[in-house]
Amino acid sequence: MIKMVILVIIYTAILVYDVPKLKEWRGRTVFVYTLLMIIALYQSIIFVFDLEWPFLHTVFEAVFGNLANQLVEFLEVP
Repeated sequence: MIKMVILVIIYTAILVYDVPKLKEWRGRTVFVYTLLMIIALYQSIIFVFDLEWPFLHTVFEAVFGNLANQLVEFLEVP
């Protein structure tokens, strides 16, 4: 419960500070800001409710893991 209260306070402070600026921003800036807030909310929900949902690193590992391992093996000195 305390986690939720703290996150509500934090997100309220963020929105109070950013909403007036959001009205001035256009296009990509608003899109990127919204995307980052959605990611932050997703991570916050996982944190508050102790869910076993995948984190962002899981997605990157699934997409780039094989390529990264090949690159590391290529760069290793024998």
